[in-house]
Order: sequence, then structure tokens, then C-alpha cells
Amino acid sequence: MPLVEIKWFKGRDDATKARTIELVTKAICDATGCRPEDVTVIIHDVDRASWGRAGKPFG
Repeated sequence: MPLVEIKWFKGRDDATKARTIELVTKAICDATGCRPEDVTVIIHDVDRASWGRAGKPFG
């Protein structure tokens, strides 16, 4: 059972999330031959202030 976790900045609408889940599920099924029912996708919306690079937060 594939599990895909996506972490990105908050702000994307529900339609974008739904389309992302749909396309990621399809890609996993195409690559592995599994059924869509076996794929779980979790999206984590993260505040920019809680994510950093090079020692500095994005927010």
C-alpha cells in the first residue's frame, strides 16, 4: 500500500489539492501497477514561518 506525503506552504485551494491527489495517485499506479484504492496521499500544509532553508525561515 503506497503512502505519499506532500509538504508544501499553506495557501493552495481544495481544487488544487484534489487534482494533485488525483495525479499523484495515477502516477503511483502507473509506476507500480497497484490499484488506486491502495494508494494514500496526505498533504501537509505548512506555515512559511515553520519552514526554513539555509538557516532562515521562509516566512
